[in-house]
Amino acid sequence: MFSKEKIIKLKPYLLPISAGFLLGLSRLPIQLGFLVFFAFIPLFYYFKEPRKKKEIFWAAAAFSSAYTLVSLHWISLVTLPGYLGIFLLFAVYFYIVFQLFYFIKQQDHRFGYLSFILIWISFEILQNFGEFSFPWFNLGYSLADYLPFIQPVDIGGLPLLSLLILIVNVLLFGLKRNFKRNIIIISVIIIVWSAYGIFRLKTIELIKTNFNASIVQVSIPQDEKWEEIYRDSTLKLYEEYSYKAAAENTDLIIWPESSTPVYLLRQMEYRKWILDLSDKLKTDIFTGFPHYKYIGEDYHNRYKFYNAATLIGKNRDVHIPYYKNILVPFGERIPFLKYFPFLWEVHLGQANWEYGEKLEYYTVNGYKFSPLICFEIAFPALTTEMARNDVDFIVNITNDAWFKRSAGTYQHASMTKFRAVETRKQIYRAANTGYSLIVSPTGEILKQTELFEKDVINSQLYTCENNSYFTKYFFWFPFVFVIGAGIILVYAVIIYLINRKKKL
Repeated sequence: MFSKEKIIKLKPYLLPISAGFLLGLSRLPIQLGFLVFFAFIPLFYYFKEPRKKKEIFWAAAAFSSAYTLVSLHWISLVTLPGYLGIFLLFAVYFYIVFQLFYFIKQQDHRFGYLSFILIWISFEILQNFGEFSFPWFNLGYSLADYLPFIQPVDIGGLPLLSLLILIVNVLLFGLKRNFKRNIIIISVIIIVWSAYGIFRLKTIELIKTNFNASIVQVSIPQDEKWEEIYRDSTLKLYEEYSYKAAAENTDLIIWPESSTPVYLLRQMEYRKWILDLSDKLKTDIFTGFPHYKYIGEDYHNRYKFYNAATLIGKNRDVHIPYYKNILVPFGERIPFLKYFPFLWEVHLGQANWEYGEKLEYYTVNGYKFSPLICFEIAFPALTTEMARNDVDFIVNITNDAWFKRSAGTYQHASMTKFRAVETRKQIYRAANTGYSLIVSPTGEILKQTELFEKDVINSQLYTCENNSYFTKYFFWFPFVFVIGAGIILVYAVIIYLINRKKKL
C-alpha cells in the first residue's frame, strides 16, 4: 500500500501520464486524432512548477510509458525485448527534450514554449537518422483520418503539421491569461488550415493515365511464412491470384515484402518458376524476397544477406535488385554491428540484414517508379529523393503479419497518405496480410483490402503535372527547427554562464 506521503509525491506525475495517454489515444484507429490538439496541456501544467532533474526524468519516463503502453503496445507482438527497450530508450529521449525545454525556460521564460516547439520538432526530425531511427512519434500522424488537415504537408512536410498542432496546444494552455486573443488566433489557424486543405482537394489536377497496376494479397500467416512445408502452397497462391490480376489487363503485378520465401534469384528452380509465370501472364511482376552475396572468408558467415525486391520483366528480364536501405532496429539488425563485431553473437530473433546503399528505379510501359520496403515508408527523405528523380509513382511492399490486428497495422498503413501528399505521387502499398492500399496523390484511398483476406486490388495511375512545393523547393524546411533549437540553446547557455559569473 502507498502511504499518504508517497501518494502526494506521485500525484504530480499524473500530468505527464495524462499527456502521454492522450497522445497515445490520438494515434489509435478510433477516430480520436483531434486529442493531439490538447495532449500537451497537462505537460505544460507540470512544468509551471520548479522541477529538479530527477523529477524531470521521472516525468519523462511517465510520459513515455503512457504513450508506449497505449499507442505502441503492438511492438510486443513482434519483439518483447525490443518493446521493453523502447520504454527505456524513449524515457531517455524525452528526458533530454524536457530537460532542454526546462533549462531554456529557466534562463529566459519568454522563450519557454517557443523552445519546446523547436526542440520537440527537432526530436521528430532527428529520429530519421542513425541506427536507432524510429520516426513513429510524429504528431502529424494523429491527423491521418482528417484528409483536409494533412494537405499542407505538400508545402512543409510533416514538421509543418507538428508546428501547427503545438501552437494550438500552447494557445489553449494560455486561454486563462489571453482568452479573446488566443481564441481568435486558434480560429484563424484552423480556418486557414482547413480552407487550404479543401482548396487543394478540389483544385489539384489529377491526370488519369492508361497505366494500371494490381496488388496481390494472399495473407500468409507469419507462423507459416518461412516453413518449408507451406512453401509450394504459398507460391501456388501467388500464381493463382496473379492470374486473376492479369485478367484485369494490368501492366504491373505487385507482390508484398518477402512474398517468395526463397532465395529467388539464387535458387534456379524458383528463378525459372517466376520467369515462366511472368512470361505466361505477359505482365511484369514486382516482388520482395531474401537475397545474399558471397563476400569472402574474412566476413562474418562469409555472406551478406539482404531484404530485397526487384522487377521481373514479362520478356524474362531480371532487373537490378533493390536492397532495403533503412532497417528496423533490433527487428532486422542489431545496431552498431559494424563497430562492435561481438554483437553478431547476440541473438534476439533478428535477421541481421545488411543495409542497401541507394534507391533503384524501374520502368514499366514508359512509367517510372521506385520501391520502399516495409517501414521505409516512414522516412520522407526517401520519397522526396524519388520525387526529385521524377518517378510517376511509388511502390511500398511490406509484411505486417507481425502486428496481427493491432493498431500497428493502421499506424503503418496511414503513413502512406502522408508520403503521397508530400510528393503528390500515387502509392501502391502491397502488404502480405493487409492493409494493402492504393493511395492517390491527394492522399485519398482509391482501393483497400481488409486484414487477412485474400484479394486482388487494382487501379489506374493518376499523376500530377508538377511535384509538390515540398519536394521542389522546401525539402530543407524541417532543418529550420533543428537550427532554431540550436540557436536558442546556445543563447540559453550564454545567459546561464553570464548569470553564473555574476554570482561568483
